[in-house]
Order: sequence, then C-alpha cells, then structure tokens
Amino acid sequence: MASSTLQSAGISRYTVWAARLVVFAAFFDLFVQFPTIAPYAESLGASAAFVGVIVAAYSFTNLFGNLGAGYILDRWGRRTPMLLGMAITVIAVFSYSLVQTPEQMMAARAVHGIGAAVLAPGAFSIIGDRTASDRWGRAMGITGALIAVAALIGPPAAGILRDVWGANVVFYVDSAFILITLVAFLIIARDGSPSVSEGESGPHDAPPDDTRRNPTLWSAYAAAFAITVGIGALVTHLPLMLEEQGETAARSGYSFGIYALVAMLVMASPISRVSDRYGRFAPLMLGLTVIAAGLALLGVLDGYGGVVAGMAVFGLGYGLVFPAATALVASATAAGRRGVGFGVFYAVYSFGVVVGASGSGGLATLSDSLVGLPFLVAAAVVLAAVPLVAAMRYTVAKSPSPST
Repeated sequence: MASSTLQSAGISRYTVWAARLVVFAAFFDLFVQFPTIAPYAESLGASAAFVGVIVAAYSFTNLFGNLGAGYILDRWGRRTPMLLGMAITVIAVFSYSLVQTPEQMMAARAVHGIGAAVLAPGAFSIIGDRTASDRWGRAMGITGALIAVAALIGPPAAGILRDVWGANVVFYVDSAFILITLVAFLIIARDGSPSVSEGESGPHDAPPDDTRRNPTLWSAYAAAFAITVGIGALVTHLPLMLEEQGETAARSGYSFGIYALVAMLVMASPISRVSDRYGRFAPLMLGLTVIAAGLALLGVLDGYGGVVAGMAVFGLGYGLVFPAATALVASATAAGRRGVGFGVFYAVYSFGVVVGASGSGGLATLSDSLVGLPFLVAAAVVLAAVPLVAAMRYTVAKSPSPST
C-alpha cells in the first residue's frame, strides 16, 4: 500500500513537471512572436493596417479557443487535447516559413491561436489536479516563474536569430522546441483521477457546483483582468514613451526584462507560499495595490530611472498576484470543471491585454503633454479591483463552505 502511494506520488510529480514544461514552451512560443511577426508580415507585402490584423489574428482565435478548450479538457481529459494542441501549434509555426502572401500568414496565425489555446489551461489544470490544496500557491508560483523565464529569454533569442539567420530560423527553432516538448509530455505525463488535490483537500475546499456564481473564482478573474490591463498598457505605451524620451530599443527591452526578473524571483522564492499559509485573498489584494503603485510611478516619474523603479514595483506586484490568482482558480473548481475554470481565466487574461493595449493607445492620442496618462488610468483600473476582491472575500467568508 505504501509502495503504491509512493509510486502514485512520483507519477504525479513527473506529470506536474511535464505540465510546467508545456507552460514554458507555450509562453516561449508566445514571446518569440513579439519581435518577429510584424516585420515578417511586412516583408510579405502586408500594409501597415493588415500587419495589425495579422498580429491580432492569433489573439482573437486564442481568446475564443481558451473558452472552448476548458470544456474539451474537462470532457476528454487533459493529456490528449494538449497533445493535439501542441501538434497543431508545431504545424502552424512551421507553416509560417512556407507562406507566400499576407492572407496565408493570417490564416496560419489563426490556426496557431486555436492550437495554443488549450495548452496553458490544460497545464494549469493538471497542476491543480495533482498538487495538494495546501501547496497550490507554491506550485503555481514555480510555474509562474517559468513564464517569467520565457519572457526573459524569448524576445532577445528571437531577435538574435532573426538578425543573424532570418525569421524562418526563428520559426524552425520554435516549432522544434514545441515538438520536443510534445514528445516529452507524451512520454512523461499521465492523465487520471482522482487528483491529489481532491484526495487531500479539507472539508471546506469543495467548491460550489455552479462555478458561474462562485465569488472565489470571480475574484481570480477580476485580478487577471486588472493586471493584464496594466500589461497591455505597458506593451503598447512604454516603448513609445521611451522612444519619445530618446531611449534606445534595447533600453525598452531591458525595462521589460526588469519586470520579468523581479516577478520570477518573487514567484520562485518562499514568498509564493504566503497564500498557502495565510489565504489567497490577502496577497491578491496586496499585489494588486503594488501593481497599481508601479503603474503610477511610471505615470509620474521622469527619466529612465523612474521606468526602472516602476517596472520593478510592477514585477513585485505581479509576483504576488499570479500564484494567488491561479491557486484561487484551482481551489474554486472541482477537478471535473477545472479545465473550464482555467480556460475562462486565460480568456480573461487575453481580453485584459487587448483592452489595456487599445485603451492606452487611445489615451495616448488625447494630449502630447500627458505622457503618463495611460499608466495612471491603468493604475486606477487595477486599484479599482481591490475593493471588488475585498467584497468577494467578504461574500466567501459569509458562505457556509468557503473555498479558501
């Protein structure tokens, strides 16, 4: 009996790490696109407007794919849909090197978004399924740190490969890495139930049947939307602001590296265990407040030193929020609905980036003198989520079976 338990624990541990490898590959795939897709689409003859359509095609199909992926993951398990998603992603990324027209590139991008949509929800569902409930924060923190590592190495690696060997080599390397991940996941990962988290959960960990009315789950979604509105503002407005200040493109890249590095260190450190020990809501609200402070610093401070300070503070807040928010999704959903929970979470995540990016672009055109306005408005949006999460926390505390 003891031997069987140890064997089961070992399988779960390997499966969790296989899922983390998928998370790293999925976000590496996302980040290498940032410096590559727009110039490549332009080289195919796309107009400036159509370049935007090509870039957005991935996000559009990925957002709706996230919603559908959750139902597939819960109905057919995690492993098979994820293997299929990786196979589609490999084909789509490799096809970038074969397209001849902007229209073909747009179609490939749309397929890529659909294939990749199942990967993050599936991987995080596996981690939630196979991790004890009192270790969800730590487990999600380690996984979030791998996302930060992908953010650190993906864009510069793609830039170097494109400059030296051309965009096609970026696509070859990206698709090869995902293919290797697919093979590793096929060999290592196991699907199955009951999950570790269900077997070790306490009596108050059982989520209500109707996840659509679960305040714990909506707290995670509110936090995801708030922080990604901030990320959308950063991605869109920060490079433009630095360019207006006479800074180089390298300085812009370093700025995002600072944010990713700080977030990685926080999520990989014992700080990620805070939500396991003291509950998910306190670090969630604290992290949102810190993110708002980082955005506010970017809005009011002048010079590159202000950018460094703001991005470091933003990274600290993100490192607090992400493990707590993803642990909330795991705790608010039973294993049979966890795929849907994480599918909606990543759909909200994508939607927040779209809102933040488009909103900051519109605000930037209002007045040339109000350079920091997009950051200040994004800070207000993030800060507004704090009382909302506090109200949901109160609702959970008043319920007879709180989930956290």
